[in-house]
Amino acid sequence: MKTFIVFGTYTAMALKGFISNPAQDRKAAVEKMSASIGSHLLDFRLTRGKFDFVATLTGTADQIVALKIAVLSTGAIGEMHILEEMEITDSAIMAAKALREYQPPQ
Repeated sequence: MKTFIVFGTYTAMALKGFISNPAQDRKAAVEKMSASIGSHLLDFRLTRGKFDFVATLTGTADQIVALKIAVLSTGAIGEMHILEEMEITDSAIMAAKALREYQPPQ
């Protein structure tokens, strides 16, 4: 399982829902959705700034994209981005190998 960081914004419709029910637990909602497809919510935070929430999940890319599709289809999320955690060692080794073959434009 890989780790993914997801962040995004709520729509006006979602914010209206928060106003009418400010005690709702969005973390529990995300936890239930992710568990239903076999991924796991590690952390969920509402944030102030450009983005309204940040979540950390484990799972496959397909599972996390499925969550994005599901949530965006509700109209409650306006923008949602997924970052995949990675180890840079193998990429750096491949970059060094590719760089050995580099020829500058002439």
